[in-house]
Amino acid sequence: MTSTVARSWFGSHADPDRRFDAARAAETIVADMRGVSMGGYPVAVSPVVVPRKSYRYLLDATTRLLDLQRRTVINLASDSHGRMAALGLDPRLHPRATDDEAYEMRYCAEMARADVLIAEEGPRFVEFNVGASFGGMVQFDIHRRAWQRLSAEAGGPELSSPDPFALYARLITGICAELGIDPSALLVGSLEDPSVSNRFFDHQVERLRAHGVPTRFARLDQLPDVMGPPAALARLLGLVHVCENEAQASGWDLSALVTALRSGLRMFPSQTTRLVDSKKVLALLSEGLPWMSAEERALVRRVVPWSRLMGDRRTEWRGKRYDLPRLVVERQELFVLKGASGFSSEEVHFGTRISPRQWAELVESAVRSEYYVVQEIVPVVRHPVRVMLDGSGETETVSANSVLSPFSIGGAATGCLVRFDRATEPGAITVRSGARLACLFAAPV
Repeated sequence: MTSTVARSWFGSHADPDRRFDAARAAETIVADMRGVSMGGYPVAVSPVVVPRKSYRYLLDATTRLLDLQRRTVINLASDSHGRMAALGLDPRLHPRATDDEAYEMRYCAEMARADVLIAEEGPRFVEFNVGASFGGMVQFDIHRRAWQRLSAEAGGPELSSPDPFALYARLITGICAELGIDPSALLVGSLEDPSVSNRFFDHQVERLRAHGVPTRFARLDQLPDVMGPPAALARLLGLVHVCENEAQASGWDLSALVTALRSGLRMFPSQTTRLVDSKKVLALLSEGLPWMSAEERALVRRVVPWSRLMGDRRTEWRGKRYDLPRLVVERQELFVLKGASGFSSEEVHFGTRISPRQWAELVESAVRSEYYVVQEIVPVVRHPVRVMLDGSGETETVSANSVLSPFSIGGAATGCLVRFDRATEPGAITVRSGARLACLFAAPV
């Protein structure tokens, strides 16, 4: 991989593509996204198209960093319990762990979504969401297919992007072959809003079936009613779209999931995925590990912002040695604190957004708990996105503050969702910040 800079990363293709009829694009995407979170207006009425070199660089870095995260977890200890202890994880919150270490490690990093900011120097990977429960792939697939139809209607060059569900189906088929069973899946998940979850999971079932994998969905609370006898469970692959941390915070009962596992349902991904998902893993890579090669260290320095495990210790920052807590307190405007196992930005705190007193108290608490990581804030390069504000047809071009989310499935990076808002200060780009969605494509040949 060769380095690239942000001013050329978006390239001339960063200007919104006006060959698309805005009203037609908005109507298509709003209709296709109905019942899925982050649908509706405002809606992007042009895709984000970048040079092919930039696109390939992003996907290549995604697969290489994810592999480094998996290897980091493997090297923490010789078994799952030792790895959990090394990361400070409570085994009681990871009830699906098995004694099959080979299976645990083989299928712990097959599904992931990275979150990437584009800085002046190029892409910066701020975190990885590992495991089948990460969000965004359904939204990406809907946007991807809509823009491909719209491009064909406009008579322009094809906006090509791999089909993530084709890769997902291939992965499931391969796992089932290794287990000696026919491809057949039971997708297990739960969302707090049933009006969203039904469409969200129905889309996945439909797309996997379209690619030849018989799939059905069971809500977590309905699992006991659909499990069937152990012999039937043993012929299925359970696709776990439940994050244990979210389940605990939401009060979801996981006992049926554990019962299904003990009754013979092999579950994908393995429980070890929650270890690879820990934000501590990326911080360990940023600090450097003994087994890393010079090339791997250079890659991490190039694409991962400075990150450290919070604790009462000294560390190096910008070529000098510092007391870590004191550094983070005194330069709070440069840092963000993240809970190691947090989800949906619930445990993300930007130094620019709270008072010095609150920040100092938060740093002190983070040092005591050893649960948080600290990361240097990435100043982002903005790019234009054309949006339609509502059904009236009015459009405007906004200066987008974006996070790019490339996916990795079965070891292959595939496609990229874009979340963007109008914020002028650093912060999480979420529904609460007014974030909307767009789809990233490589420029046609």
